[in-house]
Amino acid sequence: MKGKLAAIAALAALAVTVTAIASAGSTRAKQRVAIQVTDGAGFVLTPLTSGTLKPDTGTATFCCWTQRTIMRYGESIDINNPRMTLTGKLGTLVARNRIGWIDVPDGMAVFTGTWKVIRGTGAYAGLAGGGRGAGVDLGDAAGTTKAQFQGFLRSK
Repeated sequence: MKGKLAAIAALAALAVTVTAIASAGSTRAKQRVAIQVTDGAGFVLTPLTSGTLKPDTGTATFCCWTQRTIMRYGESIDINNPRMTLTGKLGTLVARNRIGWIDVPDGMAVFTGTWKVIRGTGAYAGLAGGGRGAGVDLGDAAGTTKAQFQGFLRSK
């Protein structure tokens, strides 16, 4: 009987250890990143935790917008889903956004939403993940837009 109890206790300890190692491994596999986009022309990707991704810079383009307008609590919100393509020194990252724009005084607008990786090349090949984003359109003649996206990336 003591032998069976000892074997069961050893198996339970092994199961707890394996579970802890597996969950620690999956946590380490996720890397938190911030992506700043300015004027819709450039981006800076900054890793916020350690991992395989390194800092990168390059051009940002947004295309293929679809728009619908909803009313929430009496306020009009424009819902868009642009494809964001970041072409950097380390590769290309393509993500789909879902954002809601709200107009504010003086021709400005703010947005918040989510993003999700579609595909990537180079250092971004084989990644999955996404997160949240927010930004502002300053409503000036130059069309100045500033945005920041944060989230987690991991290998598929």
